[in-house]
Amino acid sequence: METKIIELIHIIKRRPGMVFFNGTNAVLKDYIHFFEGVFYSLEFALNINFEREISKWYQEKVKFKAPNMNWFAQFDHVNEKLSTEEKVAKLLETLEDFFLNHNLK
Repeated sequence: METKIIELIHIIKRRPGMVFFNGTNAVLKDYIHFFEGVFYSLEFALNINFEREISKWYQEKVKFKAPNMNWFAQFDHVNEKLSTEEKVAKLLETLEDFFLNHNLK
């Protein structure tokens, strides 16, 4: 499963127009909404709360504690000084890192 998600992230990096209506002009909010849907779908299918799992992992990774803040808000807060393009690139890198290095079984 992780391999397919990583493949999806690579497709989005190379060809965002295949996933987003606005293509290369997609904004961070578009990416967040898309991945919220992915996480909810996986939660229903696999009974794993991906948002909670990535939130715990991310808080340890960046040394930021915010247990009542969803992961996407945590990410946006930690990276608030980045440009939109930098945030999108960082979001995809962070998701790829999570799925490459986090055992969800």
